[in-house]
Amino acid sequence: MRKPKTVILQGEPGSGKSRMACLTATRKPVHVVDIDRKIGSAEWAMAAIESKELTYWELAEPVDETNIRNRLNTLAQKLPQDRQGPGIRPKGIDTFSEYVYSMAKDPIAQAAGTWLFDSATALNEHAKAHISFIAKRDKFAFDQWSALKTWWMDTFEFTRDFAREYNKDLAWTVHERVKENPGERVTGARVEYVDSGEGKSRVVTYLGQQDVDVWASIDGAFGGLIGSKADEYYHLYVEVNGEKVEWKCRVQPDGRRALRTSFNVTQAVFPPDFRVIWK
Repeated sequence: MRKPKTVILQGEPGSGKSRMACLTATRKPVHVVDIDRKIGSAEWAMAAIESKELTYWELAEPVDETNIRNRLNTLAQKLPQDRQGPGIRPKGIDTFSEYVYSMAKDPIAQAAGTWLFDSATALNEHAKAHISFIAKRDKFAFDQWSALKTWWMDTFEFTRDFAREYNKDLAWTVHERVKENPGERVTGARVEYVDSGEGKSRVVTYLGQQDVDVWASIDGAFGGLIGSKADEYYHLYVEVNGEKVEWKCRVQPDGRRALRTSFNVTQAVFPPDFRVIWK
């Protein structure tokens, strides 16, 4: 029997990440930590839920419990208010963490063969709100970005090792974003110092054309490091040709994403189906 795998499924909304992880996993049942709060209402998931091949726990806490009108006022105000952060302590990360630890004794989670965390993009918003509250500020500085990166590194390592301990395959879904990086086509740089309301901020504008990479949609540096924490890193996407729509999964690098697979495949693109890829 093969050892447990950790896989990241990255792609735009609607590219089939959740569906692939839930319906084509090679180890069933699949238990979803539903941060996006959409599994229970997905029509494609109903039959699997009824058959008990798919179970889920939903993170019901809002990202910010502040009145939405008052929250917008706080975000729009200038100093000193923009150092206040959320007015009410967000509960999302606390609730998420407590549940993850409880999975060691949760009979439903333990009965599963695959754990799915869906999605890292949504969890990132909870993490940012938590850090904002603790730091008492809405606008992140270096220390807050560093804390976010470290928390993500620790979280991915913990969930990976936790799943391995209990012999579960682990899947994370995440959306994606474009990241421009200076490369050989950059001819120089212009440095400006802009008043940000908290002193001068250093802004670097690169001259010429930058290289374009595609990162996971997680703010900060971890968006480019996420693949280092998984055995498999796939890109899901949709191709539309007239009336024909095809969902696809790429498992090898495409020049912009650091994709990879440990399986001995003979092609780069597959249908979004683990049962086809993991042979």
